[in-house]
Amino acid sequence: MSESKQIKETAADYLTSLSSTVDLRHPVVLEQDGEPMAVLMSVESYERYQRLLAKQEQISAGEARRAADQALFGDLVGCALSSDDPIWAPKPEPHWRVPYRLFDGTLMIIVTVDAHTGAVSLTEKERADLLEQVESLVAEANAAT
Repeated sequence: MSESKQIKETAADYLTSLSSTVDLRHPVVLEQDGEPMAVLMSVESYERYQRLLAKQEQISAGEARRAADQALFGDLVGCALSSDDPIWAPKPEPHWRVPYRLFDGTLMIIVTVDAHTGAVSLTEKERADLLEQVESLVAEANAAT
C-alpha cells in the first residue's frame, strides 16, 4: 500500500501518492488542492512522449482551408474574398496559414489554423471588421466603374 507524501515549497503544497521508493517507470502526477499540476517522469518516458507527439496526425492543407473558409465565410455567398493555398508553418507549433485576397489580388488577412486541432485563430470581431472592410472596398470599386 502506498502512502501520501507531501513536497513542500514556499509557493505551493503538492500531494502525490508515492511509495517509499519512487518508481519512474510510470509517470507520477503531482496534485495541488486535488488538481493535477505537474508530472514527474523518466527521461525515457519523456522521449517516448515526444515521439508520440511528433507522430500525432495533422490536418491536411485542404482541411485547414475548409476550416478557415467556414470560420470566415460562414453562410456568406458571393463574397469578394477568396482563399489561396494554405502555407505550412511548423514552428513554434505546427499550423497552416491561409491567405485571403480581394478580387484584385490584395492580401486582406492570413488566418492561422492549428495543425492538430483544426482550431481557427479568427475572432468574431476580426471577421466582422474584415467583412466590413471588404464591403467598403467593393463599394468603392463599383463607384469607380
